[in-house]
Formats: sequence, structure tokens, C-alpha cells
Amino acid sequence: MSYKGFTLFEFLVVIIILAILTGFALPYYLNAVESARMTEVVLLWGQQKNWISGQNLSAAQAQRVNERLHTQSKLKYFTGTLVCREKDNPDEICWEAEFSQINEKAHARYKLVTTHNFTRLACIPINGAGEDFCLGQALDENSPEPIGAEKAYWIK
Repeated sequence: MSYKGFTLFEFLVVIIILAILTGFALPYYLNAVESARMTEVVLLWGQQKNWISGQNLSAAQAQRVNERLHTQSKLKYFTGTLVCREKDNPDEICWEAEFSQINEKAHARYKLVTTHNFTRLACIPINGAGEDFCLGQALDENSPEPIGAEKAYWIK
């Protein structure tokens, strides 16, 4: 008597192979999704840096930019806000933008910040997967630079 079909052992081997392949592919997929989501901030930053860089914004102007970030920017995956970072030289421009992820349960947690008066964009990791993501987006992965108490990687 001949049986056609798979044995339970053959079926389990196939399932194990698929699980191993999925385990290797899933982090790459999640990083690709985060890269696509990060694009909305990069595009907005590109628009804003041409307008803001070189200007020493007053608190009232920064408030108007904040309002525009919340009402007109139509960010889907991030929230943006302007913050005044303390500088060693009081004459330096202090206003920079910070973009935080809306989904706090995302696999890779990070935030994006502008530096050098909106001329550069940096990725600050929040968790281990965020560290891997920021390293993948970094200009130079060997030299994270501090922004306040946090380490940041300049975006390509």
C-alpha cells in the first residue's frame, strides 16, 4: 500500500526552514519600512532648511513654525517641534527641529533632529533596533557625535 503526501517530519522541516528564512529577512524588511517612513521628514526638512537656515528666529517666529509643523506639514508617522538647544556662544542660533515617531511600539525607535541651524539632519537611536537603523542611515557609522547627552549619527 503506497501513501501519497508529506510525512509530519517533512512538513516540520519545511516549517523550520521557512521560520529561519523569515528570521533573517524580517529585520531587513522592517528597516526598509522605516527608511520609507523617514522620507517624509527628510522631504520636509529639505523644504524648511532653505527657508530657516541662516535666520536667527525669535521665540514668536519659532512658535509660528511649530504651528505650521503641526497643522500644515501633514506628517503621518512623526510629530515635529522646534526646540531651543543651549549653545556655548549666546550669539549662536539655538532653534532646531526634532521629529519623534508617532508609533511608540515601532520595532526601531529613533528620533530625527536638525543641527547646525537646520543644515544637517541626525538620527538619534532610542533602542537597539533604532541603533541598527541609524547606523544603516549614517554617513559615517564609526563616529557618532553627541547632541546634548545623546549620541547621533548624521544622515546621508
